[in-house]
Amino acid sequence: MSRRVTRLENDTESLYELTSEVRSTQDQHTRRFDQVESTLNEVKSAQGNHAGRFDQIENTLNEVKSAQGNHAGRFDQIENTLNEVVRRLPELP
Repeated sequence: MSRRVTRLENDTESLYELTSEVRSTQDQHTRRFDQVESTLNEVKSAQGNHAGRFDQIENTLNEVKSAQGNHAGRFDQIENTLNEVVRRLPELP
């Protein structure tokens, strides 16, 4: 009977040790998951910033495109005016 009680006490102690090891491993995993979550949040934030910058660049490019359209219209007007001036010049003999 004494051997059986001792064996049960040893088994109980082993179970406590295993439980402690499992708890320690779970704590490590929890810390690691927190680190991964933090990293993912940083990536998500960076992507949000990049999206904002892309929007700004797109707006700037649209402004440049619009300005180019205006310039093309002005060049057409200047070209028409020059053509008219040339048409009105007297022909040289």
